[in-house]
Parts: sequence; C-alpha cells; structure tokens
Amino acid sequence: MMSGRRLAIFTLLPALAACRPDLGERESLVTSERVLAVRGEPPESRPGEPVTYDLLVASPDGTLVDPQASWAFCAQAKPLADNSSVSADCLGETAVRPIGGPSATVTATTPEDTCSLFGPDVPPGGFRPRDADVTGGHYQPVRARVGGITAFGMERITCNLADAPIDAVQEYLARYPPNHNPTIASLAATSSGAPVSTDAVPAGSTVTFELAWAAADAEPFVVFDREAQAIIDARESLRASWFATAGEFEDDRTGRDATDPETTTESAWTAPPEPGRVFLWAVLRDSRGGVDFIEWAVEVVP
Repeated sequence: MMSGRRLAIFTLLPALAACRPDLGERESLVTSERVLAVRGEPPESRPGEPVTYDLLVASPDGTLVDPQASWAFCAQAKPLADNSSVSADCLGETAVRPIGGPSATVTATTPEDTCSLFGPDVPPGGFRPRDADVTGGHYQPVRARVGGITAFGMERITCNLADAPIDAVQEYLARYPPNHNPTIASLAATSSGAPVSTDAVPAGSTVTFELAWAAADAEPFVVFDREAQAIIDARESLRASWFATAGEFEDDRTGRDATDPETTTESAWTAPPEPGRVFLWAVLRDSRGGVDFIEWAVEVVP
C-alpha cells in the first residue's frame, strides 16, 4: 500500500501545477478555496476527439456547487530539461488557447497538434521525441481558472509510438485500450474495526475511512519497452488523496500498486477537539490519468 505526504498536484503557486510551498500545513487540510481535481471524460483522447471537463473545488464550507471556471488548453511545451508538470508560459495568455467558460464544465476538441507539442511526434531535423511517463503516456495540459485560483488537469493523449519497429507498432495499435475514469464504488467509516455513523463523531476520536472501487478499474494495458524493443503487459495502480476542513488524516495519500489485487484503500482521520461540521473529500486517480472524487460531511460532537 502506498501512503505518505506529498505536494499538491492541482493547486498552484500562484498558478503552477505541482508547486505548493511547504508552510508547515498538511496538504490534506482545506482552509481556503482549492481546486482538488480537474477531470476529463474520457480521460484519454486522440487529436480531434471531444472531451468534457469538470473540476472539484473545495472550500471551508464544502464543495463549490457550480464553480465558474475559465478554460484553456496549454499550447506551449515545457523545455525537455524542465521537471515541472506544465510550462510556466501557460500561466499567461500568450501560450494558451481558450476553450470556454466561465462555466463549471466545458466540452472541447483535443488539439490536432497535441502529439507534436506534448507527445512523441517531432518535426524533421533530428529532434528527440518527448519522453513518456512510466505508463507510456503523454498529456495535454488543460487550464482552469476559478476566481484567483489556477489549476491544470492532464488529459492523456493517444499518439503514435516513436522509434518503434513496425511489428511493435502493429501490436500496440491492436492491443492498447484507451483509459477510462475509475469510479468510487463506496465509502465506509469504521472505528476500532466496527462500522460507525458520521452523524455524531466524538471530538478527538479516530475514524478510519475506506474507499472502494471495482476490480475492473485497475485496467490492463500495454507499454512499449524501449530497452527490450517489445510490447509488454501492464496494469494500472490506483491512489487516493484525502482532504478535510479540520482534523488530521494519518496519511494524505494511500493506494494500491499495479501488482496489488485489492480494491480498497483507507486512511485514519482524527476529529478536531472542537465540535462542528467538517467536510471531507477523497480523490481517486489511476496511473494513466483517470479521476473520480467524492465529498461527505462529519458532525463532530463534544
């Protein structure tokens, strides 16, 4: 099981994915409006295919029901030596393509040149193809702005294989399945191993939340192994990020790796010492960029 603290993926400083300063505050603690996730449906697309995007915006008073976001595609690839998720140029207006809003959702066509900008397709001249992630994927950044918050989602794009033998290309095209978003099947609460209600949780007590998904959500797929020059079988891992407006999670992120057949993950949450309503969220992600999320509330009593 994966666990531990990490930097935020979608909350930006002032607007750059995967860049949040360490101010001594748990990543899981929501003390102001924050974008916790940007989701594409479908989460993987080819150039020219339509995708519908939405987002999860959390606040100390719960989820924003109808967040009015301005949406744009990032149109500037980051330098090959840059380890950031998105080019800093996409924080401005000269390196993006507006696609809609203000609205809570938007449907947009994946750009025709996305595999050239962010994938393995390169122009003539001996340029090196862009590296894929560990799952063989490339991603089109999608920018959402809500008030003073800027966030990026990452739409996986289906591109050609670069520098692969023809038999590997043919096998890949025949066997590779596009990604689907995972679905949170249930959320359970227990204390000392026994089911509990979240309608009245004593202040300072500990509740374990368990998130479940279907076995099919850990999807099989194939990857081109460049060292072996062959197509290999792979399977998705899944991870959950946990958030709350008060109290403290034992682990801000938990999950299952690709070799683990279990379909649940859990994190213990200790209620704050003061009574009141606490809002909580879990964001489930698969290793190919799929997303689902859920919100619930807990009544903390003296």
